[in-house]
Order: sequence, then C-alpha cells, then structure tokens
Amino acid sequence: MKYFNCTTRPAADQRSSSMERCNPKTKWLDSDTLNMMGPYIAKLTPKDVDSAPKEELCEFFSSQKFKSATNMVSNMNPSLGMKYLKRFQDCFRTNEEFSKNVDKLGILACHVSNAPDLDPDLSQKLLSELDSCDDGNPKIKQMKKRLVKAVLSNATGIRGLHMLGKSLAFLTPSDLSNISKADLKDIIKNLGFSVQWTRAQMRVIGKKLQDKKCNKTMSGKDLLAFKSVAEGLPRCAFKHVKEILNDTEGMKNIAQRMRNGQRMAMLQELLGDVAPSLLVRKLSGCLLGSLPLSMLVKANIVSLDQVEDKTWSRSQAAFLAKKILNGNKFWYRVKKLRSVMQGITCEMIDDVSDSDTGDMGQAVTEDPQWLSKRQAGCAARKLFASLEKERADYFKTITEEEMKTISTCLLLRLPPLKVEDLPDSVCPTLLDKIEEADLSSLPQRSLSRPAFTERALRCLANGTDLSMLTEEDVSRLGPFLCELSPAQLKLMAPVLNSSLIAMASCQQIPRRHVADLVQLVNETFGDPSNWSAETMEELGALVLLDDNKISTLPNKSKLKHTSKALGKKIFDLTTTASNAARKKRAAEQVTAEMIEELGMNNVYWSVEQLDGMSDQTFLATVETLGDVPDYNADQLAVLKNKTDKNLVPEITESEVKQLGCLTRGFSSEELETLPFPLDTLEETANCGWNESQMESVWKGASKYNNLTAKQLKAADMVMLSRFICGLDSTEIRQLGIDAFKDAVGSVGSAACSYSKSQELKRLAVSAFGNPNSWDEAQVSELGNIAAGLDATEFASLNSSVFSFISKPCIALIPPHIFAGLNVDQLLSLGPDNAAMVTSGQQAEMTDEQLAALERAATGSTDQEQRTDHSGAPSMSVEGISAFMMPLLFPLMGLLLL
Repeated sequence: MKYFNCTTRPAADQRSSSMERCNPKTKWLDSDTLNMMGPYIAKLTPKDVDSAPKEELCEFFSSQKFKSATNMVSNMNPSLGMKYLKRFQDCFRTNEEFSKNVDKLGILACHVSNAPDLDPDLSQKLLSELDSCDDGNPKIKQMKKRLVKAVLSNATGIRGLHMLGKSLAFLTPSDLSNISKADLKDIIKNLGFSVQWTRAQMRVIGKKLQDKKCNKTMSGKDLLAFKSVAEGLPRCAFKHVKEILNDTEGMKNIAQRMRNGQRMAMLQELLGDVAPSLLVRKLSGCLLGSLPLSMLVKANIVSLDQVEDKTWSRSQAAFLAKKILNGNKFWYRVKKLRSVMQGITCEMIDDVSDSDTGDMGQAVTEDPQWLSKRQAGCAARKLFASLEKERADYFKTITEEEMKTISTCLLLRLPPLKVEDLPDSVCPTLLDKIEEADLSSLPQRSLSRPAFTERALRCLANGTDLSMLTEEDVSRLGPFLCELSPAQLKLMAPVLNSSLIAMASCQQIPRRHVADLVQLVNETFGDPSNWSAETMEELGALVLLDDNKISTLPNKSKLKHTSKALGKKIFDLTTTASNAARKKRAAEQVTAEMIEELGMNNVYWSVEQLDGMSDQTFLATVETLGDVPDYNADQLAVLKNKTDKNLVPEITESEVKQLGCLTRGFSSEELETLPFPLDTLEETANCGWNESQMESVWKGASKYNNLTAKQLKAADMVMLSRFICGLDSTEIRQLGIDAFKDAVGSVGSAACSYSKSQELKRLAVSAFGNPNSWDEAQVSELGNIAAGLDATEFASLNSSVFSFISKPCIALIPPHIFAGLNVDQLLSLGPDNAAMVTSGQQAEMTDEQLAALERAATGSTDQEQRTDHSGAPSMSVEGISAFMMPLLFPLMGLLLL
C-alpha cells in the first residue's frame, strides 16, 4: 500500500498547520485507500473523489464494495452524492450499460434525478435501491411512482403486488380500490408499519376493509392487523377493541395512526365495558394521553406505583401531582416521577426545606424533558438561595467539586452578575458543563445566555485575546457557539470560517444577531449567488435566516425547505422550464407532476396559471391541491370554478373529502348543503376558516349526519374539532355536561371568538365550578376556553395556574381583560406564556405590569439588572424558531441536475 503524507484541505488554524498540501493531480484515492476508509468515504469532498483513478473506482463500484461500505450511511451531502454518481455513470459507455448496473447504486440511487427508461425487472431493482431514500424528496417520490407502474405492467395479481413491498405506498387510491378485499387484507397485514399511507389511500383501504355502516364489524384481531391504516377506518370498526385490551403495545400502535376523534370513540367504547382503574393500567402512549380528567378521577389512583412508567399529558400530570404528592414536603424523594414532573408547581418547590434543596435539584432534573422553563427557574432560585444562606459569597468562592454537584440545567439560570463573579479556578468544570448544556429549557431571552457566553470565552482565552482561540477551543462552547455575536466572532479571525460553518447547524440563533451575522457570512465567503454547491451545503442555513437573500440564490440550486420566502423560491425553481429557450412560463405548464412535487407550495400559483390548468390535471391532483390551507380568495374562486365544472351536478361525500381545503371557496349557502361526514371534519379543521364559514359547515354536517347539538357525544365533539366554534350560543348551552367534560381537552384546542369562548366558559363553570376553584389540571385541560373568562374571573384565579394556561390561549385574551392581571399573576405566566403576549395586550399594560412581564419572559428575578453587554432584545423580538433551524440544514442541499 502506498501512503501519502499530505493534506487536501487548507488548515483552519494556520498557526498549527505544518503538513504539506497535496498536489491536486495526485491520485491518492486508490483502491487500497477506498477499502481502508470504508463508510468514511461518505465524508469526503467532491474534490477528493476527483483524486480516484477511474479504473480502480469503477472496480470499487462494480464489485459492490461501494454499496457495502455505505450500507449503513443514512445521508450523504448532495454535492458529494452527485459527484460519485457522475463517476459511476462514467464507468459505462452507454445508458443501457448503466441501466443494467442500477442494483449497484446503493445510496447513490437517492441522487438520481431522472431515471432512465427501464424494463420491469430493472425497475424492480432500482426500486429496491431507492428503499432507503427520503420519500419527502418530490423527485424521489415521482421516480418511485414511475417505477411502480413499470413493475406492475409486467406483474399482475397478488404476486406482483408483493414484489413491490414498501413501494405499494406509491399506488394511487384508484389503484388500491381495484385490488380485491382479500388481497388488500393480506398486503396490509404483511406490510405492517413499514408503509406510511396517505390519508387518501387510508380512506380507500378503510372503505374496502370495513363498510361505513359496519354490517359486519371487524374483530379485535383484524383491527390489530390493520393498525397501519387505522385513520381510514370508520368509528364502528372499534366495536370489539376490548378483545385486544391486553395487547398494550398493539393498542398503543393503533392509536398512533388515529385521529383525535377516533381515539375518543375507542375510549368511549372501552369505558362502556371496562372499569377506569383497569383501563388506566392497560393504556399507554397517546391513547392514555387522550383519557379525560373526568375518567382519571374515577380511576382512584392513590400511588404512583400503580401507574409507573406511564407517559401523562400535562393536565393529567398536574392532576396526579396534586392528588398524590401535594402536601408531601418530600415529594422529590418519590422515585420515578418522570412525566408527573410536569404537574409539580413552584409552590411545591418553594416548600422544600433548605437542607434538601440539593436533593430536590437532582430529582427535578433527572428527566429534564419533563421540566418546564418556569419549573426550572423556580428550582434554580430555591437552590441558589439556600446555597447563599450557607455562604453569602457562595458563587464567588465556589469550588469545582461544589459546581459539579449543581445540575447543568439549573446552573444555567445563575443570574448574570453571579456568572461574572465565578472564579477562574472553576473554568475546567464550567466549560465541561457548557459543552454538554441543553439550552432548550432556558428562556430564549434569558439574561444568563450572553453572560455564560462571555464567561466561557474568558475561560477559553485564559488571559489572552480571542484571536488565540483554536477550533478545539471553540468546540468547548457547545450550544453557546450559537449565542456568539458577530462582533465576538470577528475577534476570532483564525477560526472564523470554521465557526460560521459550525453555526449553520444551530437550532437557535438570537434574532438580534441575524442581520449582522448574515452580513459577516457575506463578507467572509462572498455573495451567496456565487457559492459552490459545497459552500451552499455548509452555510446555506445561515443565508436562509434572511428572507431577502433567498430570492438571490442561484437558480441552479434546488433548495427544499418550509419557510415562506424559500417556499416561493422552490416554486420558482420547480416551475421554471428546464429548456433555457423557453424563458416565459405559460399557464399550460401547470402539470400534475409539478403539482405533486410542489405540495404546500402550490399556494404560489397565480390566478392565471390556475385558470389555465387542464380539467384532467385538476381531477388528477384535486387531493393535493386540497391539502393547501392558505389560498387567497382569488385563487379559491378559480379553483371553485374548476370544481363546479368537473364535480357536478352533485358533490358526493367522497369528493368532499378529496376537496379538503378547497371547500373553503364555497359560499355559505353551498357549505350548508355539502355532505360533510362528521368523522373526517378534523382533516379540514386547519384550512383557515372564519367563524361564519364554520357555522355553515356545522349546519351542513349537522344536517348530513342527522345530529343536533344536544345529541352530540364526547367523540362527536372531538371530531368537530375547530368547527365546535360553528355552534351558536343556544346550541353551545344545549351540549351535554358529561359529554363536554370528557371532550373538553379537544374542545379547548379550538380558537373561537370571544363571544363563543364566553359561552363555552359558562359550560365549563357548570361542569367544573367557579373559576376561583379551578386548579392547574383543570386550567390546562380547558385550554383556549379560559380566554372566555371576564376580568373579575381572571382576577379570582390562583397565580399558580397561570403557567398552566395553554400558550395559544394567551393571545386570545382581549387586551382590556389581560390588562387586569396583577403582578403576581404576570410573573407566574412563565417564559413560554409571557412570550405569547401580543403587542396589543402590552399596549394596555402599565409600566409595572410590563416590568413583571419582562421578568417572566426572561426568567429573571427583580434583583437581576440588565447589563450593557447583554444585548437582550425588546419584548417583541424573539430568537429564530428552534423547530425551524433543524429543518434548514438537512433540507437545504443542492439537488444538482
């Protein structure tokens, strides 16, 4: 074996690099090197692949060593995948030769943009290679659909269907409807959970397996076998669910694939035959989480030992914490608190004796995923206060051993002034904690974030300036790297490039840093429109923080993401003709394939383009178009015309399900006549309906399902979802109290107008008593219904319940009523709820209230003062959403053609 003692990459820290640069012409990636690297060949750069001799690389491909080496690789950067694929294709003189070797592609199949025309056997082979590829990639999805058709063209009957395996998921609903009931049963049972069926497919399968009238109900055993398509089954299919109650895992799996209304229907079926105490022991997962408090009360749970290892909803946890642990000053000694921790109140934390705060701190952070920001803040303040009672200058004189005993989760809440005072002697331990820190439970606007960032930099610099930091030093920052300001980054010149690349993976970047950070990226790496594929992969997530930059990205890039600005960019890239000569897009380019590829980005079609869509394309893609919730009025009008033209004279129940959100384009009178099935209203609940439309949909559903408000059972109310807001005041008052109590967790998720919320609140008072008696569990369960309280009722609420108010509810409270909250109530909101307060609500508040709200949002105490270096933003500015950042980086690869 020949060895090369050189490097192909520029040194990130030029002071420490002494290795010679490789000659670009050196063919160092020979067969020995490839074999030695194994799966690490997926970490090479495209330029590295250029260093592989053609004959040896082709042999590596043809012997299937490449496929074997990357067998466990789940993802490969698009630019590298495309480079390998190009080298793979270069091994063959013709497309025919390439086609005969598609079974050797392995992970490279995921980078094939256009599959060649293949016979059924080769199509089957390529389908197998595509098994591990991301079906969320529209190109892969379209390719699989074409290959499935090719395979089925030569293989009919059950044998052909079994050959497809998981690829059966790419059959159209029409294809599935043509399969016999017996064959379909066999297929569904064999595939199990390996296939993620679409709603349209599940509806067809469900209809085939169990007719709506349930003339012959399926057994519990069959229900278990059909768990992967449970969402498509009618409620009568759950008649024999008691037969499988002892199969805890099976029940859990079925519930995962159900809508909320179906879960409630199943629970109601079970509660008719099974005692609540037994049911609680048997249930788990989301089915247990759907169990209403009214049933939990009847279960008579007196010890956590009765229900250990269960995962509870927040309202359930609050109920259990109060029933079992409240009054027990040693609650933190109870083993296996787990999800019940959600229900522990700050009052319970404050009641812990000073001598036991260390044990309490360890207990509450044992399972930090169940600890809220509010709870963590209360536990930290209690712990810090008790430590400073031991020694007034505790944190000024803290030792490494003492710091090790404090949970990282709680230490991160140390006030800024105390962070600054930490002695240099604890730097090794502090850096260890900072490197492993999880910032998800720390308020986005916590003053401790910048304080710990600066203290960590001081520890790393160790008396020198930041320009002396190495890559290894920067890695010690862990998630606090994402908190660095552009001004701080500029002081780290030798490691600036690598630091910015690392920041592209950040889940959270303070919004106050974004503009200057994007500017710094431009200054360091040049204009993004000129970036290479590799640079875009490394840094693109940072560019996507700036909507204005997205539109300037090169059109050779195919970026996949869900933000609005990038969604428009994806639309432009997808709908732009590949032929450069066809510069002007025409309306007839609205093809079925484009619509399927665009998904939610179909919202960007112009009215003219939608109008020019052929009737055939509309009918072929109506379900995909109907999934889009945010069309404007003009777009809906055009699509309504298409509907009138193609789905007349009378729209059926099946067609209403297909139309989905397109039904929002119908007039109020038309909505009242549509055949809305009650059990699928949940599917269209998030289509952006106004209350007037919801009233019409309820009237239509009421008439079609022959139901009045008085007749609604708990499962019916849950199935109505947001359309519960469509009931008028008289109808809301007619709802049955017992059914309402069982369904209130779902009813409380609907965001109704204040007048409707008031009516629902009155019903809640009848069910649960006056608001001044409501506890944390009830407030959590009521959700948005709490927004219907008046000023006097809000004033009567105990402060401890305010952090248990649902986040969406906060913005629904009218500003003049919200302004009536006292300081203690505002402080008790906690960081998450405080962040939901609107500018309109703030405008009605006094300075004292705003100060309390600020403290709640930042998780700070009244002793903490804002320091000049903190840079904490105003109340209306938040960080980049933590759930968006993880999507940016993996989805923004360049799918080069």
